[in-house]
Amino acid sequence: MIFDVAVFGGGPAGSIVSLCLARHGWRVALFEATEFEDPRYGETLPPEMNPVLRELGLWDAFQSLSPVEAPGIISAWGTAIPEEQDFLRNPHGCGWHIDRNRFDEMLCLRAADAGAKLFLKSRAAPRALPAEVKADFLVDASGRNGLRIEGGYSREDDDALIAIVLHVRHAGAGFSTVPRDMRTCIESTPSGWWYTARLRDETIAMFFADPEEYANVGISPREQLADAPLTRSRLEHGSVVQSQIVRVSSSCRKEIFGADWMAVGDSASSFDPLSGRGVFKAGRQAVIAAKALNAKLRGSDKPLSEYASLVRREFAACVRQRRQFYAAERRWLDQTFWRQRARSREVPENSESSDGDPHHFRRSF
Repeated sequence: MIFDVAVFGGGPAGSIVSLCLARHGWRVALFEATEFEDPRYGETLPPEMNPVLRELGLWDAFQSLSPVEAPGIISAWGTAIPEEQDFLRNPHGCGWHIDRNRFDEMLCLRAADAGAKLFLKSRAAPRALPAEVKADFLVDASGRNGLRIEGGYSREDDDALIAIVLHVRHAGAGFSTVPRDMRTCIESTPSGWWYTARLRDETIAMFFADPEEYANVGISPREQLADAPLTRSRLEHGSVVQSQIVRVSSSCRKEIFGADWMAVGDSASSFDPLSGRGVFKAGRQAVIAAKALNAKLRGSDKPLSEYASLVRREFAACVRQRRQFYAAERRWLDQTFWRQRARSREVPENSESSDGDPHHFRRSF
């Protein structure tokens, strides 16, 4: 089988690039390593994702997944007094809590409907495609680590966190009938910060900690709840049914594209999860990447350079805002997590300033 483009990674970036390129008439092979059975994270979509889905003609397919409305964000950061941001005045509507497996599967299937050839359970290496598959161009959408493409693998690392991920099921008399706060919740503690999102049948709770502290001292989620009353109230009467440890980096690829390859999504740049923009960034940049690659395949290289500049510029802006946000938490500067993130660093070039509002970082871009 001969293809114009081979795309590695069936997450939002890879599937949207495949969808767009197939609609442009290119022969696309989309390789996904799973059958969407493994845990996937990034289950909250900001309102800004809504116009992206509509632009791609995916709104009805998205709504068929029965996503849960996320009406806003509540955070306790830099102070014990919660601050609230609702989406009532957001021009794009509400945000959403989603099942990432079903969401990613839907995107891949829509790419296949557009003409892309979908290969599931395929872990083909970038320079070792299946014998029956040949492609002229490679798109790396394989995630934060990226494929080991010769001359295009090294990354600029800004920070790394360890995420302790808990899937919590609730029980107890009256729980299902009590109105639940469906807002995304962010809460800092002496050793890191909590994120919680309530889905239809469970709550996803993540505690983000310093990797060295986790390795040397250990982190107990139960102990961290003692300093997180907002999070603790959300997990009451719940039982942990699944847990996982995930390393989460904030980094950018030094080379975004080469003569016959390009990177998209987290493979190109990965944001700190505090931004709440990972899936949105992947989807929006994938649309731009597909337009650039369409132009490249038709003989124009300039759009690829412009796409790469956009990726670097947005990563630099995200880094600056992330540092300002972490610097806003000054209650525990004697603790490892906050001391590590309060270290003075040079501000990246081409970055933009934020207003220091704890909600600003999660609504930018």
